[in-house]
Amino acid sequence: MRLLSAATAIAAAVVLAACSAEDTPSEEDVRSSADVAVTSVQDQAEGAASSVQSIASSAADRAGDIFDEAKIDVFVAAFRAGFPSLSADRETQSIEAIVSETCPLIDGDASDREVNAKVAEVAANGSTVPDEDQAARIAQLVRVACG
Repeated sequence: MRLLSAATAIAAAVVLAACSAEDTPSEEDVRSSADVAVTSVQDQAEGAASSVQSIASSAADRAGDIFDEAKIDVFVAAFRAGFPSLSADRETQSIEAIVSETCPLIDGDASDREVNAKVAEVAANGSTVPDEDQAARIAQLVRVACG
């Protein structure tokens, strides 16, 4: 809307300048004024497009962050429900660390054995350590949270 208003104002100025009773502008002056008007409208349009792209990119980043946080929250809830002895008296941040410390291995194409070993290490709760089967199941939950 602002773009249309600006274009209309510039066009009106060009027409008024061309119709002045005192001076009869040359065809070159009219063209020059029109070129300035077109350039101004183009600059405004590019600025508006840039602003829209910036806002859209920012919104997409925030949506991605919210989605990632939701996956972590689901992991924590599933971990607490599925492994009560490993989650007993444990802070949420400590459980989230299972994901944050294991995802880099998964992203780096580590073997299942390496991933499961890392999960077993980070999921341990004091002297309570997950067995191989538990570590593998937790690793599957981590893979979902990393994806």
